[in-house]
Amino acid sequence: MRKSRHPRLGSSTRGGTSSSLSRRDVIRGAAGAAAGAGLGGAAFSRGVPGAFAQGATPAADIPRTPSTATVDGTLQVLQKLDFHPDHNQFIKDEITAFAQASGWQVEISEVGSLNSGEVAQRLVAGVQAGNAPDVYFDNAPIRQFQDLGIFQAVTDLTTEMVGLYGETTPAMNNNANFNDAWWGVPWFTRIDGWWARRDIFEPAGIDTSTLTTLDARRQAALDVSDPANNLFGWGITVNRSTDARALVQQVLFHFGSTLQDESGEKVTFNSPESVAALEWIADTYTNEKWAPMLPTGWNAWTDTGNNEAFLAGILALTQNAGTMYAKAQLDQVPFADQIDYLPNPRRLSDDAAVDQLGGVLLHLIEGSRNTDAGADLIRHLLSEPVQQRIWTISRAYAVPAYRNGWADPIITGNANAARAETATWDNVVFTGLRWPGPNSVAVDSVGGGFDQVDMVSEVLQGRPAAEVVADYHSRWVQIWQDYGLPGE
Repeated sequence: MRKSRHPRLGSSTRGGTSSSLSRRDVIRGAAGAAAGAGLGGAAFSRGVPGAFAQGATPAADIPRTPSTATVDGTLQVLQKLDFHPDHNQFIKDEITAFAQASGWQVEISEVGSLNSGEVAQRLVAGVQAGNAPDVYFDNAPIRQFQDLGIFQAVTDLTTEMVGLYGETTPAMNNNANFNDAWWGVPWFTRIDGWWARRDIFEPAGIDTSTLTTLDARRQAALDVSDPANNLFGWGITVNRSTDARALVQQVLFHFGSTLQDESGEKVTFNSPESVAALEWIADTYTNEKWAPMLPTGWNAWTDTGNNEAFLAGILALTQNAGTMYAKAQLDQVPFADQIDYLPNPRRLSDDAAVDQLGGVLLHLIEGSRNTDAGADLIRHLLSEPVQQRIWTISRAYAVPAYRNGWADPIITGNANAARAETATWDNVVFTGLRWPGPNSVAVDSVGGGFDQVDMVSEVLQGRPAAEVVADYHSRWVQIWQDYGLPGE
């Protein structure tokens, strides 16, 4: 019998405003930011303890051919931080070293805990105020940013990189190549999926490669849990975070829920599949049957909680970007070689794969006074020695964004990196949240916000899943209509 424990997760948006950001929301927020004192780098930096490795110095063995471009004032770069201090530090040091070699002043600002909507607001404010940063890298909702006039087209630069390194991935094309232009230069693919401790599952007679459904993974997680010895099988939160958003989306995909139809003009979320997905999540986190597999404090985790718990050795299974695995390898945690990457659970209706590994792109900001210098910095960050060092530091997290790199021994020599090749290249049908329709700013508006997490919070607090699904369907219809689409 199901017994509800109703964990408190974030704040419900019932009766409030949507946590998906519309164009109107971003522009309004940008106006507020522009009216404030700080734009430029100061508008972005948030100190993030432990985000950078201590005592690191720029790599001496990476060639840096100085740029001939000049810089007007200071080259401003926005750095999105990852859960991997060595990765963050290497990139920061390499940008600094290349700027010094080129005779430039450079300011690198951390985009720490800012979500994509907050970043968009600050970037719009900078563009409007004539104080735009020059270069930004992230896996941002590109159509939404481009619609706001934030990104420059970088078609020539991307074509140049494709000429050097081979074709880029289906996900990069899906996300950044539209309106007859590229709006970001692919940098590296991010491995994102599920991570399992082989040394925990194998002794229990469980082959994790056979766990292709959510039910199978949940049962296996329960089977290996041993709370008395501080071992928990299910290390995934649904507290408001990007990790929670990833889980909710994967459950929706697994059950066959879709956000829109094939035309992209109508919202299709209000469906039995969506209701079933939310009910499955509610069962997982409120049914006492599954309580032994949930670690203490899971309902208060943010994006780093599961990483820290997994690396501490108390989790058997989690979902995360590969930064966690890369850090385990670099730090040589005792079980680093026992961690296996698992693709996402397959769709129930047809056993289709629902993986498409996206990645980080390098962007030039509209209104930049240093476009030529920014382009040369991008060329350097995509030079083979820099790419190879990123693949090494962030092993099986950062993998190539271009075809030729997948033959590199750094990639072929790591089983998890090599295993991700199928998810990166072979799945060209499933296109993520937009599937089965085209990409759009409306899709990005939902995908870049936290509506999908907030609706789970409402269900966990006792609202019927069918009622919540209907509410969010209506909310998203309004977003579609705000962008000039019928919506229904």
